[in-house]
Amino acid sequence: MDNISDDNLKRLAKFIAEELINLAKETQQEDWLETNIRDNAVGELARCVTLQNLYLDREEYEKCAIMKVRIMELCDRLDLHIDSDLTDLEDEEDEI
Repeated sequence: MDNISDDNLKRLAKFIAEELINLAKETQQEDWLETNIRDNAVGELARCVTLQNLYLDREEYEKCAIMKVRIMELCDRLDLHIDSDLTDLEDEEDEI
């Protein structure tokens, strides 16, 4: 950054910020809502997978089964095709 002056750097930053604001203004509200809903669903999926793994480690299989159902619902909503290992309640050690 030594070969660019502070004034030029500020002008570049202002130009980029203005262009981003213009693009945001052109975007429809529905696009933001749809993205936000999908992001929330992906976050919920991550939470459920984490809880399922926690419950599996604690051998709380009833809670694990509830998380499995929730994970499958979220994957359907997100149109994701999940690997069967994600919802498989079998312990890997049992398979060996």
